[in-house]
Amino acid sequence: MTQFLIVDDHPMVRAALETTLQRAYPDGSVHQAGSLAEAEAALAIRPETGIVLLDLNIPGADGLSGLNALRAGHPRVPVLVVSGFDGQRYQAEARAAGAAGFVSKAAEPDEMLKAIAAVLAGDSYWQTQEEGAADGEEAGLSDKLATLTPQQMRVLELLGQGMLNKQIAHELDIVESTVKAHVSAILRKLNVYSRTQAVLLAQKLRFD
Repeated sequence: MTQFLIVDDHPMVRAALETTLQRAYPDGSVHQAGSLAEAEAALAIRPETGIVLLDLNIPGADGLSGLNALRAGHPRVPVLVVSGFDGQRYQAEARAAGAAGFVSKAAEPDEMLKAIAAVLAGDSYWQTQEEGAADGEEAGLSDKLATLTPQQMRVLELLGQGMLNKQIAHELDIVESTVKAHVSAILRKLNVYSRTQAVLLAQKLRFD
């Protein structure tokens, strides 16, 4: 039975990845950690973990320090970096630090599973993307963000922190129906279809 460890500080992202893994590996066992300390504790309990899916931007880590710590403490456990920052520079740095692969959080589920399968098989997985394409994607995202109102930007920020509608309403001192309206507008303007996709964009922009 393959043991999976998802390391990400956003509950919605962890939940989305866990659902993907459970569907693809029904006999596997999926565990979660929201910080570097939790990840290290989980690996101490389950040293036979088959793969770690690691977000670089987590509590207790700065840049590649989390990856470095996990590789130093558990060198036999392969680490697949699953990041909102998908430029070639980030991939190169992760590769140099000993990651077994790198995949963008914005990747389609099929590509995510392809990366996971490659690493589990003892291979590596690196995305190929031209820098110009990456720059164009960033520019397109900036244009979409420019259409959001200040209040919608704040809601997006709180979505990126994993807050539910009720929590966002309390934080902004507005009613929950207004939050729902803002979320609907955000999804429409950013051309995404779920809160999870909006969270991935929020992470990519380092709102947290």
